[in-house]
Amino acid sequence: MTSSRYAFPLARPRLGRGAVRFPRLAAALLALFLLALAGCAGKTPLPSAPQPVQPSLTDAARFCSFNHGRTAEESRTLDLRSQGLHSWMELDAGLRYSLDYVRGKPQSAVAMSRHGLNVTWGQISRSLTEMIRLLPYLDRRPELLAENFQWFALTPQPLMTGYYTPEIEASLTQRPGYQYPIYGVPPDLRTRKSGQSGVPSVYRVENGQVLPYHTRADVDLGKVLAGRGLEIAWAKDPVDVFYLQVEGQGSLRLPDGTIRHVVYAARNGHDFEGLGNILYHNGYLPKERRGQRFVRDFCARYPEKAAKLMAENKSYVFFRFDGQPSLGAINRPLTPMVSVAVDPKLLPLGSMLVLDADIPGPDGTGSRRVHGLALAQDTGAAIKGARLDYFIGVGPRIEEVACHVYSRATVYLLLSRKALAGSGN
Repeated sequence: MTSSRYAFPLARPRLGRGAVRFPRLAAALLALFLLALAGCAGKTPLPSAPQPVQPSLTDAARFCSFNHGRTAEESRTLDLRSQGLHSWMELDAGLRYSLDYVRGKPQSAVAMSRHGLNVTWGQISRSLTEMIRLLPYLDRRPELLAENFQWFALTPQPLMTGYYTPEIEASLTQRPGYQYPIYGVPPDLRTRKSGQSGVPSVYRVENGQVLPYHTRADVDLGKVLAGRGLEIAWAKDPVDVFYLQVEGQGSLRLPDGTIRHVVYAARNGHDFEGLGNILYHNGYLPKERRGQRFVRDFCARYPEKAAKLMAENKSYVFFRFDGQPSLGAINRPLTPMVSVAVDPKLLPLGSMLVLDADIPGPDGTGSRRVHGLALAQDTGAAIKGARLDYFIGVGPRIEEVACHVYSRATVYLLLSRKALAGSGN
């Protein structure tokens, strides 16, 4: 899902409208700097109002090794049931997806180098292989995780948000009740090549003139792509199409009950603006009601007004069909409540993590603890530095949970002790 998600989920304020002024930013920088100096003293308390993690703070993040006694205690408290799993063996497929991806990398090349911790792709590959070997024994002996793996705590604690794969009602042909197009990639959409100075990142050429590609207003209100045979499907609800684009992929439930999967293929190159924020800044929703539930309610009551407001988000995503549901950046299926999107500059894709965090209950309210193995298998345009995006699952029932995940998480990177032997780490 690379480049398919652009900002914090819509239940929260989006960065970049001048809301974070200099004194507040300076305080956040100082706090994170002091936290990094503190090292691995333990879990950091979650502030009452978590500050957004700035992409520029990636270099402040570090990994600190924990001793065997501490990790043995952590391994015994892991709870796979908190992830909807019943046995460690259920992680076999996801681990093998990661292993396939990592084996495609130059094994001697450095996958991560940070504050003295240097890890090659080969060491990640051997770590995954070791985990797969241990799976049959972990239900009875979880302490094997401490005996066979070195745990490296990520500090400062990353901010964790959530995402999901929407499922929407759609038809492959236009018919009564299905009138909102889902577009494939237009043939006139071009992307800037290296060395093309002064050219937009995504553009079109019209009458010999290079122009930015069409905005959402051009597509949805101006109908500039209509009648060109670019529609790959038609949806019942325009808001479904909007959120499909936010997530970058989804499942289409067709009138006969079959499911077709669509994934991100391209975007028009314009900046993204969340619909919840658009409604808030136009005075239609209060600050605390920018979540999808309130947005959808407003759009259902005022469809004509909603169409114009959605067009204020200039960004537009184009799709293609794919046989696999919920593919991650490693081009393998994602595992609900296990897969996470990461910044590859901080955590290598394919790496294994232990995650300890609080997420909302099944109805999107309250709090429940998740404490288990996570797999770095996805990325996102807004996932920079000490930031994770947790894949919650598929469908409308998941939406309320995914859009309300917002907390600090305790994260450990797991690397095989055998793989690290002699590496100097």
